[in-house]
Amino acid sequence: MSESTNQSNEQVVVAVSRTVKAGHEAEYEAWVSKIAGLAAQFQGYMGANIFRPSAGSRGYTTIYRFDTHAHAAAWQASSEHAQTVAEVAHIIEGHESRNIMSGLEVWFDQTNATSPTPHPSRWKMSVVLFSVVFVLLNTLLTVLNPLLSDWPRLAQTALVVGIQVILMTYLIMPRVNSLLAKWLFK
Repeated sequence: MSESTNQSNEQVVVAVSRTVKAGHEAEYEAWVSKIAGLAAQFQGYMGANIFRPSAGSRGYTTIYRFDTHAHAAAWQASSEHAQTVAEVAHIIEGHESRNIMSGLEVWFDQTNATSPTPHPSRWKMSVVLFSVVFVLLNTLLTVLNPLLSDWPRLAQTALVVGIQVILMTYLIMPRVNSLLAKWLFK
């Protein structure tokens, strides 16, 4: 399979960072909810997360997840998207930052625009992934083994791996990334 075919079939994350002018935070909060709801109407939409500013900052990052690059591109190229983005142009400082990622790099996304490197070194990603996979897999096997003991081995594996990937993508890796950010992105 060619690289372009692989890329077009991979889940994609679009991270958009904007700095809101002082005093317009409430207006932006209402708008970001609106645009996330609009994105949900597009094919392939898998969810959105809104990261609000830390103390002393007015920078927001919105993460949109789509099932393929084509669906993410369709959303970004739509007239609905363009019109909705234009609604807040007057309350945004500077230019927005847009980052499109797919594959394992999504698990190590550093949404802080001041980060000196976009992704940690491979050895750090390997250490973190080994640790998380090891602990989560053993926990899932311990908890689910009594319930799945009568299932065929292949079905057991498929269920455990499916649960593990979902937990890592949406729950565990965003938190691990946040907890280890200083070390990972050093």
